[in-house]
Amino acid sequence: MTVFSIRSQDLEAARRVEEFQAIAANICKLHITPADAQNYRSETVIGLLPGIIMADTVHSACTTDRTNQLAAETGDNILLHIPVSGGFSIRQDGGHDVECAPGQVYVDPNEVPGVAEFRSEQANVFYVSIPRSFLASATAGLNTALRDVTALTPQWRLFLNYARSLHEELPHLAPEDAMQCAAHVQDLALMALGATREAAELAAGRGVRAARLKAVKADIERLLTSPDLTPDLVAARQGVSPRYLRSLFESDGMSFRDYVASRRLLMAYRQLADPTYRTMTISQIAMQAGFGDLSWFNARFKSAFGATPSDVRARAFTG
Repeated sequence: MTVFSIRSQDLEAARRVEEFQAIAANICKLHITPADAQNYRSETVIGLLPGIIMADTVHSACTTDRTNQLAAETGDNILLHIPVSGGFSIRQDGGHDVECAPGQVYVDPNEVPGVAEFRSEQANVFYVSIPRSFLASATAGLNTALRDVTALTPQWRLFLNYARSLHEELPHLAPEDAMQCAAHVQDLALMALGATREAAELAAGRGVRAARLKAVKADIERLLTSPDLTPDLVAARQGVSPRYLRSLFESDGMSFRDYVASRRLLMAYRQLADPTYRTMTISQIAMQAGFGDLSWFNARFKSAFGATPSDVRARAFTG
């Protein structure tokens, strides 16, 4: 996996536009014409993985042209344009003039020439490129969506949120974890495009469940110190059944109870070593972290970290 950036401001001012145009033509297969050449700014962070390419781009007003020659140099990929802010108009061969704004997705057959215009002084668009072969089981939905916009449905939002999170964390992931996450992105795209039942069930077993579990864990972090944190409460907040919630954690190799305990133990560990909490007793820290039984807390803490809470505190404030 590879992550790299393209920044116009890193280029020599006198030749900034020409050099940036050359880079964009080589990497993005686009010819870019800034609306204001002197003040044009663009920054793109690209993540390359087997099966997907992701790019988070922020730039000022410009026109992008995928010429016949540049289109011939692209692969047989589907490029998904998802505006985060700003927006653009686009027309590709065989299509019609389309406006794409935040809350929409444009589905681009990447090998087709076309022209897009970005009028906003700061457009932020997230792109995901997926080989067409990976989307074969969603062919009917894909063909309907090509060269057009579609609403950012809940399925597309799951796709976007998961892909953006992966893009952000990519530099910190082990290669095998990143490849597994790339498969989740593909599955979520299948679901959003209306794949066959078999493919949708596959997505439900991987991509959708992974995205749902991520949302559940984020909700747990918000409620971590609450004495009311239970599977029933989190399930109700997430709009799923407690049984489904338990199955999410079982598929992740840990029960809901053990996951919550591990997060609370880590919170307590950090506070025990933090001078900000030095005036608090160990029992107060344990209670604040959500542990009602001090002896159980001490036993779980030593099992998790190989040291007692007193040991951790003593090491933090001596020497």
